[in-house]
Amino acid sequence: MNWLFPAFLAGAAAILLPLLLHFLRRRPVRTQAFPALRFFLGASPAEQRQHRLRRWLVLLLRCGVLALLAMMFARPFLRSTARPAARATVIVIDNSFSLQAAGRWPKLVAWARQEFGQAAPGETVGLLLTSPKPTWLLAPTRNVELAWRTLESHRPGWQASRFAPALMFAADALAAVPATEKRILFLGDHQAAGWNVQDFNRPLRPGIRAAFPDPAPPPGSQAALDAPVVTRDGDMAAVELAIRNFQGTRRRTLSVYVGDALRPAATATFDPATPTGRSVSLRFKVRETDAWVRCALEDDELPADDTAWALIPAPANRSPQAVLLDRVPAGAEADFLATACESFSALTAAPRTGFLPAAPWPALAVAVLRNDGSFAGEPAARLDAFLAGGGSALIFPTGGPAQAKWLAGRQVVPVALAGEARIRDWSVEHPLVAPLAEHGLRSLVGWQFSRGWSLPAAAVEPLAFWSDGTPALGEFSAGKGRVLLAGFSADRRDGNWPVEGAFVPFLHRATSYLLSAPARAADAAPRVGLPITLEDGAGQWRCLSGPAGSTTQAVTGRVVPEFPGIYEWAPAAGMRRLYAVGLAPEESDLAPWPDGTPWKQLAAEDTAPRQLQQRATLMAAQQSEQQGRLWWWCLVAAAAFFLSELALANRTAR
Repeated sequence: MNWLFPAFLAGAAAILLPLLLHFLRRRPVRTQAFPALRFFLGASPAEQRQHRLRRWLVLLLRCGVLALLAMMFARPFLRSTARPAARATVIVIDNSFSLQAAGRWPKLVAWARQEFGQAAPGETVGLLLTSPKPTWLLAPTRNVELAWRTLESHRPGWQASRFAPALMFAADALAAVPATEKRILFLGDHQAAGWNVQDFNRPLRPGIRAAFPDPAPPPGSQAALDAPVVTRDGDMAAVELAIRNFQGTRRRTLSVYVGDALRPAATATFDPATPTGRSVSLRFKVRETDAWVRCALEDDELPADDTAWALIPAPANRSPQAVLLDRVPAGAEADFLATACESFSALTAAPRTGFLPAAPWPALAVAVLRNDGSFAGEPAARLDAFLAGGGSALIFPTGGPAQAKWLAGRQVVPVALAGEARIRDWSVEHPLVAPLAEHGLRSLVGWQFSRGWSLPAAAVEPLAFWSDGTPALGEFSAGKGRVLLAGFSADRRDGNWPVEGAFVPFLHRATSYLLSAPARAADAAPRVGLPITLEDGAGQWRCLSGPAGSTTQAVTGRVVPEFPGIYEWAPAAGMRRLYAVGLAPEESDLAPWPDGTPWKQLAAEDTAPRQLQQRATLMAAQQSEQQGRLWWWCLVAAAAFFLSELALANRTAR
């Protein structure tokens, strides 16, 4: 028997109280007149012995109740189950598609086997995937053989590299495991894209060792396809995409297949000496029922990114999309919003840009509003009709009464911030933010404004936050339309944001998101690992073409694709839609981290091994105590003793 909190055993000293009361107890003497002599004789010897025995039993029961209560608070457990594991290991697995390169994954598994060595008695092992967020492939277990079988049967996925969150998650998980030795084995290729956000000056928790393999050698041949863009003119279509050649000297052939056709509809060859990123355009004939194309290169050492899919636009002509702005507020230095939106015209399939007409606004448009007059009178009526018909709006605060009244009518009441404000955090999984965050958050962090407004978290879906944790950018529904509301203005007088490099990309992405169509297919195409919002409730998500095979799953609301390819969304009530899911383009660059091996300094020196062992032993004791729950039986026994004492004390008192 062992104790989690042995200091509470000192409470057993309370046993002295009933002992003291027992020995100080005096038998009361009373004078009573009786009509017969026999009543003066007192209790018989047999009765006196019986009462004496009962009083001793009452005393023992009272002492037992106090002793059991002290034991209950001391939390007993069995020592045999409280021994901490000799070693705990978390194997962090890079499940990005760069590990599909020839020979990389088998070499990492062999290295992990050698580094792990012989399993110690009671050792725990966990398998943690890095992307799209840290996820247990196998939670920490003492079944080491199961862990190795799971690892050897695992195959690299189709995600992008993200090392830092998984390493921190593994360190936190190990800190909660009762073990005398803790370590992390990293199974990755040290791709530069995976280490981009890692702070190498911030080590992991003290006492946690970390082992890293050597960087993988560069491949002999590596080329990749960017997301294709397909345009259509009647029964002819054209596909345009960029081919990036990272390594190799042989000529490559690009083939375009329409649907599930086995023969290519068009082919082209390119010279590897051509600068990487060269754009290739191919024309081919399509039928009325053709819905997608598959573009493919011959396989190289990383075949995962040698295939890309794209949807073929419907033949029916659609009304042109538009970005409509209200007039620049009085006193503004320049119309930065209009200048930024006009720059979109240089992009393929860009919406037209103009000012709000004095007539009903077209449905296929996004209204960019930053003037208080746009929320009063006739413009406000047009805005309400526009949103009711399914239009979308990007609204910047004006600080004026008309806008405040219009927002309050939709239960959105911004609150002015005191002093300067800075944006610190973004919801990186949101489809508006995710494409911007793929290339790093540095351009999105630190936007500083001389004035700002905090948005109500209960009324909007937050996309970005001020440094005080309140929403700085949010989205809400209005009628059939959507509104993206900023808590900051696009006026140069309120901050430097309009002249920063992130200004135009953010506006481009925001308007593309609100138009529900990409300004360029590569910009807004769904990606592996990023959530896709699905409308019309529940339905079936089915793969039509791609490495996932003919798989179908029931989903509701949203889905996170794990493989590239063409997918069909068939809602229970609604129209069927197709999605072309692509890969993260930065993952195709297999270049390792260029500046030394800074990851080795992530493992901090153990400055207090004895304290860590004591902590591990205490955690093991806590785990064993929670599993055994012996304190509960102490409480039950104390209650039984107390009830028995009450019954016996009442009989003794008679």
